[in-house]
Amino acid sequence: MRLINRKKVVVIALMMAVTFGSIAFTSPSSDHPPFKNLKVYAKDIKYDSLDHLMDYYKVALNVKCRYCHAGSQANPKKLDMASDANPIKDVTRKMILMTNEMNEKYIHTINHPATDSTAVQVVTCNTCHRGKAKPEDVVVK
Repeated sequence: MRLINRKKVVVIALMMAVTFGSIAFTSPSSDHPPFKNLKVYAKDIKYDSLDHLMDYYKVALNVKCRYCHAGSQANPKKLDMASDANPIKDVTRKMILMTNEMNEKYIHTINHPATDSTAVQVVTCNTCHRGKAKPEDVVVK
C-alpha cells in the first residue's frame, strides 16, 4: 500500500476510534429532543456525536442523507430520520454492526508487527466502500 493511502487509513481509523470511544460517554444535548428509533447507537448519544457519524457515512459512501433516510409523509421534501421505510437504512445498521464486530473480535486480536506501533488497525466503511455507495467486487487471487 502506498504511504499516502496508509496515512489516510490511519487517520480515518483514529477518527473512528475517537468517535466510537466518545459515544459511550456522552449524553444527549439538552436543546435537542430525544432521538426516536435508534437501534445501533446508545439512546442517550449526543446530537453532535450522531451528526458527526452521519457526516462520516456520507463522505465514506459519497451519498446524501436521503440515501438511507426516507422522506416525510407529511412533507416529502423533508426527511423522517426515525422512519424505517427505506430498506437501505437497515442494511446500513447491519454494516455498522458487522464493522464493529470485525474490529472487536478479529482485527484487534491480530499482531501487526510490520506496522508502525502507533498505527491503529481497524476496519472502517472506507475499507470496502472507498467513497462509493456500493463497494466494488473484490477478486481474490
